[in-house]
Amino acid sequence: MSIARALVTLLIALVALPPAARGQDEPLTVELTEATIVEHDAAVEVWVRLSRPGKYQSDLIDSPWRLVLDFEDTAYRWSARPVAVSADLVRELRGSQYRKGVARLVIELRRKIPYVVEQDREGLRIVLPRQASLAAAPPTPPRPRPAPPPPRSTSKEPLVYGIVTLNEQMHAYIFDPALGQVRRYAVGDSVGKAVVETIAERSVVLRTPTGRVELKVDDPPADAPAEPRRARPAPAPTRPR
Repeated sequence: MSIARALVTLLIALVALPPAARGQDEPLTVELTEATIVEHDAAVEVWVRLSRPGKYQSDLIDSPWRLVLDFEDTAYRWSARPVAVSADLVRELRGSQYRKGVARLVIELRRKIPYVVEQDREGLRIVLPRQASLAAAPPTPPRPRPAPPPPRSTSKEPLVYGIVTLNEQMHAYIFDPALGQVRRYAVGDSVGKAVVETIAERSVVLRTPTGRVELKVDDPPADAPAEPRRARPAPAPTRPR
């Protein structure tokens, strides 16, 4: 009887242990949910959205030239397929759950260029300068530091900055004046009091309480300040192994 009681006591103790003590995996605390190309006159930027700040490592690798970022303790929640882009410095974005607890993002470049990694409240911003005067800048990025969020429009109406195809579904990057920021929307998503009804190659139709409104990528209001233009996907190039 004493042996049976000892076994029961041991079983109860094992069940009461926390998951880590029992050898089970703890949930990852960071999620990588999106990577987006943004074009400026002076540089091309890659915005990486993270659920919260986390640790990462970056390496510039040749044959072909590509920037590889590994995020520690991070779950990969973005596109499962490579995303071709038409930016003059970037050929493709792709990523995966590289290994247990590590999410990897690969920025395939068209040539060797310097880069800088900045951190903001929504994740990381990788800056790839276009100016030749910056070509001599050291390729090793500085440690992440707080930076102001991307410039935002002062328009009181929704604006479309770009349209991409992810996992065979059209998505539009729309400035929502109610939120004061640009976000990615699919058909059926709400933008303030409006709903995204259709997304075409260069335009979006919103269904509003007063009727339908068509927004075009290249038609911002005349009084709106200049804003970065998001690159549209290009036909998938042949990617070297």
